[in-house]
Amino acid sequence: MGSIIRSLTSRSIWSRTALSLSLFWWSGCLVAAAESGRYSSAEVAELIEQLGDESYATRMRAREALQRIGLEAFDQLRLAQFHSDSEIAMSAKFLISSLMVSWSKESDPEEVRDTLLEYGACSESERSSRIDRLAEFPQRMGLPALVRITCFEPSLRLSRRAALALMRQPMADDPAMRRHHSEQILETLADNDRQAADWLRVYADDLVRGDYSRERWRQLIAQQRREIDSAATQQATRASVLELIRVCATRAAMAGMRQEAIELSGEHMDLIPPTTRGLVDACNWAIENGLHPIVLDLRQEHAHLFDKQALLLYSAAEATKVSGKNDEAERLARQASAIRPLPENPEAKGAMQPKEIEDAALAHREIGMKLIERGLFEWAEREFRMIIDSLGLDSIPAARARADLAEMLGELQRHQDVVDVLRPLVDRLEKDSKLKQRLLMNFFDYRQIRSNAKYHQALSSIEAGDGQKAKPQLVRAFQDNPRNVDILITMYRLDGDEAWRDLVMRTLEISSRQIDQSIQDQRDENRRGGKENKDLLSDLLNQYAWLVSNTEGNLQKALSYSLESLEISTNGAKLDTCARCYYAIGDLDNAIRMQKRALKLMPHSPPLRRQLNQFEAAQQERAKDSEP
Repeated sequence: MGSIIRSLTSRSIWSRTALSLSLFWWSGCLVAAAESGRYSSAEVAELIEQLGDESYATRMRAREALQRIGLEAFDQLRLAQFHSDSEIAMSAKFLISSLMVSWSKESDPEEVRDTLLEYGACSESERSSRIDRLAEFPQRMGLPALVRITCFEPSLRLSRRAALALMRQPMADDPAMRRHHSEQILETLADNDRQAADWLRVYADDLVRGDYSRERWRQLIAQQRREIDSAATQQATRASVLELIRVCATRAAMAGMRQEAIELSGEHMDLIPPTTRGLVDACNWAIENGLHPIVLDLRQEHAHLFDKQALLLYSAAEATKVSGKNDEAERLARQASAIRPLPENPEAKGAMQPKEIEDAALAHREIGMKLIERGLFEWAEREFRMIIDSLGLDSIPAARARADLAEMLGELQRHQDVVDVLRPLVDRLEKDSKLKQRLLMNFFDYRQIRSNAKYHQALSSIEAGDGQKAKPQLVRAFQDNPRNVDILITMYRLDGDEAWRDLVMRTLEISSRQIDQSIQDQRDENRRGGKENKDLLSDLLNQYAWLVSNTEGNLQKALSYSLESLEISTNGAKLDTCARCYYAIGDLDNAIRMQKRALKLMPHSPPLRRQLNQFEAAQQERAKDSEP
């Protein structure tokens, strides 16, 4: 067809007219094919060629036809962006950037259609978030959509992300269901030639077998390694092949082939960037998947970096601890904490510049926070206490370390320890107005610190069986920080006389009404064209939902608010709230599903783990009650 288009430059009027009529007829056939869904790659290629035709009408018809085709034209249009004909290249770029196709199908469940609504108009970050959401739906509801994205997502990075997200999902136990999933994948892939499509074809075979095809994956990885080593393709990158290897290793480990997972990772260790960030990412992945020997191999390979970076050394300490060598693990952890030492006495402090001390303290605080995320609470506590012990009460970094340590100890339900950490700072601030002002200038609210100390003093009293002593402590704590609804929830759960119940219910009604009013005010502000603060709105929605779902009120409204907050931004704490809302209305299945999503983001959070245990216990109790 390209030869026909080029021949239109002929000087023969008859030839130009005849060929234009022929082209018009052929274009009409292609449009009809696109409208009916009957078209081939060759027909799409012809339409792309017509984007550069001399006839404006022909160009417009071709453009409209390609828009009707939608997703299936994406790959060919992407290649056409580099066409030698500048007119075709520009039109292809326009279509790629403006094509508003439907990423969902009528056969998709409603939840999937909602997730894919205006997917093509979203930023790359938002599309990435929606891919994750599709992967989290139960019973693989999002599988066809993930394969669709793998095939047609303009970003190859997100194409690979969709495929990997699908491959990370656990296989169904039922062979018939696995075969059905395999058929769905292969039908949607068709002849798509993307790198991620090749991954899914092998994975589709795994589904039928119900196993991990060690040799086939090794062959595919070897092939893609050859491609990147020889720079034979732009689709495969070192990062993408490394991610594939990690997914394969994870699946091998889940299939009981732990040694295969370790060997596969070890054979391609050279793909890991020899940088602190690259090694930290590799260590985190290995630890999360229980492949601790990989961390020790990395330390042997990159000893010079491990010995200089505390977080890497802590990873080696954790891997060593898992192997049963507790003394060696503790030695490595102490070696890690000694990197960038803080002054131990006034003489050492005088020998260091204030900025040097502050930077070292901030580094240790950051490491402590990372250790909390990994559930290494004992080592995190040592990092925080080192800052507290080395710096005075008038130090801002020390005050922050106290607050961080108190929060961690609170989550571990070590209530008296929280009081012991915060009390010296509270006592000092009661007498030192200048320090109080300095903290305020550094976004530290003294009343919140005092409230937290009183709250945990009350929890300590409750733990000791003295609920009567806890009541005035809770009231004062809430007066200092009414935004901490956990205090009000504790008041609600504490038994008391009629006067106590009246106080709690009155406070609960006022607080929930105030939060709801703040939500409406924020929405009104947005509608009036004021500066939109979606994060603030999301936090308020989450706060209302958490308060009501843990006490009483309009539970359906609390759930809708929680779901709305998740649409704005998602994190483990907000998923935890949503799970609580489902639990409050009696939907245990969704409560457990949502809580597991939260734990996926915050796997070492003690409160999240306790709440999941509570939900699962309730589910087991319900199952017992339903037995004949």
